[in-house]
Amino acid sequence: MSTWGILQFPGSNSDWDAYRVFEQLEGVSPEMHWHEDKISAGKYQVMIIPGGFSFGDYLRAGAIAKLSHAMSSLPEAIEKGCHVMGICNGFQILLESRLLPGVLQVNQNLKFISKRVECEISEKAFPWFQKKDIHQKLELPIAHGFGNYQLSPVDRSEIQAVIKYVENPNGSKENIAGIYRKMGEGSVMGLMPHPERASLADLKHCDGSLFWQNALEVLKA
Repeated sequence: MSTWGILQFPGSNSDWDAYRVFEQLEGVSPEMHWHEDKISAGKYQVMIIPGGFSFGDYLRAGAIAKLSHAMSSLPEAIEKGCHVMGICNGFQILLESRLLPGVLQVNQNLKFISKRVECEISEKAFPWFQKKDIHQKLELPIAHGFGNYQLSPVDRSEIQAVIKYVENPNGSKENIAGIYRKMGEGSVMGLMPHPERASLADLKHCDGSLFWQNALEVLKA
């Protein structure tokens, strides 16, 4: 049984979405991890930093969350083999913590966007995407006001753009919906779409389950 963690902050609102998905995965023990507690290296095989409004998005989205004990200890856990996925506000926290490069700006149309969008897998990303998944299209929900991802040419060399919008909803550079970076024995992925909100049969919308099933398969192996 492998432990998959969900990092909770005051203001997280997609934490239990992820928990409900994980508790239905065979061989996975989901665990909530409070932001004030350090993350022990080797404890979690997977760690999700969920969407929401950590600390009310005061100052800047993710700016306070990056100072937590959990985030300060996360790099060592990643180096030792934890695979981290930051979703929406979780992506913002990873950027503020400089675990991923670039910035998220206000959407190009200056409006909050909440809808399903079509995305295409563009590269492999262990453990989330395999070679066979490249060019596969997924319909995933988005819900953000600051989802316009921008980065410099120097930053671009540090990451892989592993999932892209088919029709760009927010102005992100290169239509980027999610990025990926290897770190030691682990990895970091940040994305704006919410796969955890598209992973339950009851919702009749399960494209997001590809992420979890791939991770189960390759991490078990």
